[in-house]
Amino acid sequence: MAPLLSPSAAEYVQAAKAGIESVEYIDDLIREYLLFRGFKQTLRALEQDLERDQDKGFDAGKIVDDLVGMARELRDNELLEYWRYLSFRFFSHLSPKYQRTTRMFEKRLIRLFLVSAAEKGQRNKIRAFMDKHGRTLGQQGGDWVPWLGLEYVDDPRSRPEFEAYFSDEWFASLKASLTDFVTTVFPAMAVPRILLFDRERREREALRRKVEMYERRLDGETKITALDAADGSSGLVEDHIGAIDAITSPRLQPAMVTTSAAGATEAATTSKGPSSGDGDGDGSSSGTRSRSAAAELVRATEQPSSLLKIRQEDVFLEHNAGVGLAKFSATGDLIASYDDESILKVWAPDPASAAPQLKNELDYTVSAMAWDKKHMHLLYLADESGYIHTLNANSDMMSRELVFEKRHPWVQCLLAGSTGSTLAVVGSSKPENASDVVLQIWDAGASRMAASKRLPAPSEASHGVCAALNHNDKMVALGLSSGYVRLVDTRSLDVVTTLKTRQRDLCAVDFSLDEDSLAVVTEVGGLTQWSLRKGGQMLAQSTLDIGAAAVAHGSNSGGGSYGIVPQDSRLDVDRVVFTPDKENVVVAPRSQCLVFNIDSAALTDTTRRHKDLVTCIDYAADKSLSASDDGTIRVACYRKV
Repeated sequence: MAPLLSPSAAEYVQAAKAGIESVEYIDDLIREYLLFRGFKQTLRALEQDLERDQDKGFDAGKIVDDLVGMARELRDNELLEYWRYLSFRFFSHLSPKYQRTTRMFEKRLIRLFLVSAAEKGQRNKIRAFMDKHGRTLGQQGGDWVPWLGLEYVDDPRSRPEFEAYFSDEWFASLKASLTDFVTTVFPAMAVPRILLFDRERREREALRRKVEMYERRLDGETKITALDAADGSSGLVEDHIGAIDAITSPRLQPAMVTTSAAGATEAATTSKGPSSGDGDGDGSSSGTRSRSAAAELVRATEQPSSLLKIRQEDVFLEHNAGVGLAKFSATGDLIASYDDESILKVWAPDPASAAPQLKNELDYTVSAMAWDKKHMHLLYLADESGYIHTLNANSDMMSRELVFEKRHPWVQCLLAGSTGSTLAVVGSSKPENASDVVLQIWDAGASRMAASKRLPAPSEASHGVCAALNHNDKMVALGLSSGYVRLVDTRSLDVVTTLKTRQRDLCAVDFSLDEDSLAVVTEVGGLTQWSLRKGGQMLAQSTLDIGAAAVAHGSNSGGGSYGIVPQDSRLDVDRVVFTPDKENVVVAPRSQCLVFNIDSAALTDTTRRHKDLVTCIDYAADKSLSASDDGTIRVACYRKV
């Protein structure tokens, strides 16, 4: 199978490691800055904190040297206290499967202390330690039982149960393996941006070169198009579009199109002017030409400005059971998929990727997932008990665990912000009850809840909820199946406005690219657009012909039965996704994905069919995925024409 760590994630790991290794250099830069600004008290506070730094500048060697030194010098209280600090600061956030490793190293450090005390003849230290901790160790049973009587053994080196612990090889092995373990833990953290300065510099440089390349390419295409126009040709873009099969748009009723058509018709009528009384001549032909121009205007307005077409499609068999959840990472390089047997996999659809595949059998049921869009190696998993786990895809470690509102444990929506490690979580008391919901905003990087509020129930009951964040994560749109859409400020959690769309069974909502409007999709394919600046005025209303389109591509061109959708073709929140440019929407009514243009509601392309029903879809960058009950995942790559 193809490797599963994206180049961007691998770059992040390297940058994080480099940043952690350069902590002392960053500290010096901060000292220099504070001196430059004259912040002497802040500088003194920084120096005092650095002297007491228990993280040792994230130097695993220094941390292990301190631990080993405390054990060797028989400072058992300091040893246990420092280990508790490390456990709370780092180890407690790891995946449960690493807890056994953490306990193993704790046991080995305690035995190093006991062996050191025996070597120095400090039997009173052993006795004091056992008086305090012996009962706890004895309850663990197993190989701890002989150690409870260590102080009474005359020559522990000669006893087979203790002999290995007195060897230099065991000590060297303990120190090396503990150093490796601590070193592995640090990259699992979400490091601050200041430690990624070199990575961001390289990214800016790469973006600058890419912009220059596109500018040169655009300049070249402009010159070529100008030459073609001078020769009387229609140009490169027009020739390309002309070669595409025409797509007839469904009935679109936007207010601006109706106005434009009416205006054009009125212009056609008035253009006859005085000449119309002659009955023939230039006035009549002028009116005919004007009416023809008006008709062309309406037809041109109904057609999408660009078409989204599939250029490549692949199918992946990653699971042996039905796939219930699947999500792209922010760049589309990685896919996280979860099946009915509680198997979570992280993998790359690109065969050229060289990263290892991640596979975990979870002991809880995942109800929602989302990738962090800033720290792109972090995956958030919400379970049915109200906990949100964080998987580090670089190290395969569960590094954090957030606790959701216990009275509303069912996570209906889990959204990751675009500007930081912000998580917007919508939870309900029951899976089928979306009337009583709680909205929480989390700072996932700090494992801290920023705000929480129980939203008032609407006048009509709702069985589902969908949500979308705006570009700066300051606003979230919550769509209820009863037809209400609430705009909530994520800082104060105040409801800014409520739209009564009168669209029953609403299942998807998203902001337009300029955030002046909202697009809303219903379970039967109803598509409406609403102004956010004109008091919730409807801008456009159309129908995605999912009933006919689910049978054959292109069946929407010519009087299909709009609004009549079979029960097994109805949409839900997991089977509707908007493209990043907000120009298209991808839906999966049955066993395949259908791509519609939002402005015209025209069907532009379809994916191949799964053998079973589609359970969820997603879109990132220029590709979509669809997961099915048959265990397959289809990935389609798109191009605009």
